[in-house]
Amino acid sequence: MHTILEDGRNASLAHADKGAFLVDAANYYNAFMQAARMARQSLFILGWDLDSRLVLNREADMESSEREHIDAPAPLEDYDSIAFLSFLNDLLAKNSELQIYILNWDYSMIYALEREAMAAIKFAWQSSERLHFRFDNNHPLGASHHQKVAVIDDSIGFCGGIDLTGQRWDTRAHSTDGLGRQRPDGGAYDAFHDIQTMVSGEAARWLGQLARNRWQRACGEVIRPTPSRNIWPPGLQTDFQDVRVGLVRTDPEWEDRPSVQENLSLFGDAIARAKHSIYIENQYFTSDAVAGFLEESLHQESGPEIVIVTPKACPGWLEEATMGTLRHRIVQRLRHADKHNRLRMYYPEVEGKDIFVHAKAMVVDDRFAFVTSANLSNRSMGLDTECGMALDAYPPPVSSEQSSLRTDIMDAIVKFRNGLLAEHLGATLESVEQQLTQGSLIQTIEALQSKPRRLLPLETGSGTILDDIVPELQLDPEKPIQVEKILEDFLPIGEK
Repeated sequence: MHTILEDGRNASLAHADKGAFLVDAANYYNAFMQAARMARQSLFILGWDLDSRLVLNREADMESSEREHIDAPAPLEDYDSIAFLSFLNDLLAKNSELQIYILNWDYSMIYALEREAMAAIKFAWQSSERLHFRFDNNHPLGASHHQKVAVIDDSIGFCGGIDLTGQRWDTRAHSTDGLGRQRPDGGAYDAFHDIQTMVSGEAARWLGQLARNRWQRACGEVIRPTPSRNIWPPGLQTDFQDVRVGLVRTDPEWEDRPSVQENLSLFGDAIARAKHSIYIENQYFTSDAVAGFLEESLHQESGPEIVIVTPKACPGWLEEATMGTLRHRIVQRLRHADKHNRLRMYYPEVEGKDIFVHAKAMVVDDRFAFVTSANLSNRSMGLDTECGMALDAYPPPVSSEQSSLRTDIMDAIVKFRNGLLAEHLGATLESVEQQLTQGSLIQTIEALQSKPRRLLPLETGSGTILDDIVPELQLDPEKPIQVEKILEDFLPIGEK
């Protein structure tokens, strides 16, 4: 069997010495702190949003039952309840050779109320001269920098869906009492589910080069690579090792740069190759192209089951009225195409409260896993900058020979998917594995449904008026926005 990953088509291939799936932000922040403490020369951070007040380590606020859901408890007693910026300053104080580069999206004013005020000034006033903070607006009109990347000494790299900002931290328990879930301003927020990946070796060096390229594009400054080291935080879990992975980007055409649409290509290639099951978690579902890939699969008389886990609703009335309306259109398309009853769409709930799904992940059969920053939206497929990591149990060979099955990689992928199901169903990993031996993915989910943790059928809807007036290609564009087109869509005739 051939690998799904193709260098230059749907990914850039690089060798990972070690790698891990970090489910939910408590695990990512824990791993980030452990890795960052090993930095000697450079630490790069790219974000859609960053907050200097973010409390990284909240174990002191948790009960013992919550701590069990942090995969790798770290010896970080000296960093209890430490804020993000304070942690970075401590790293700089302890290592005079360390340089930290932070690149944050120069965001639209639409998001101003959700973000830390005057972030650039706070970083500059309260930080070392070796902490370099910049806003990045080097992108087309209407685009955003949506990559969530951190790289330590070109030796350990993180990418996926989690930003180092407020309203992200949670454990896999998603407790209803909200222990630890406080925003930097002190307010509480609801349960939040997300995923990040971690790699070392050549894959980390690739992420380092991505970060330096972004820095040069935004700031005009060339940062030299850091000599990489063979490092991994002691005691931190390793899910896979010694394998070529795919690093996957979206980068819009801009100035002299060509468009890169590897996320779109990989979603299409992986869905087309699925035989038994497609499991997807994603915050949005408005991508016309991805819906087309899934429609084609559903039309097959004998094809894979498709399970999609997504939020119950978009946050806020405005987003629900716009992106929620676009999602309703896609859901209706897919349900109409589901002639063979192979599609299920769910949202997770715990004790009557829904869990917000911010994750962007896909697992195909027992052989392919993909974690990315890219939403299943038009803009994530072509307009915004995105970055993810993909793993195939038939990894790309170094030569032109056919791929061989790596059973250890397959086991890691199966454990990753089954762990997500166990988390959402309030079940043990063993019970999910046992149930899958007796039935399909959908049958397993339905068999294990029980309160207080469960996956409930997604219901969507929109008014006829909204269906008529919500313009898909302006609210969720896949190409740079043209001002003339916006005026044409929104202004009455005679006022253009």
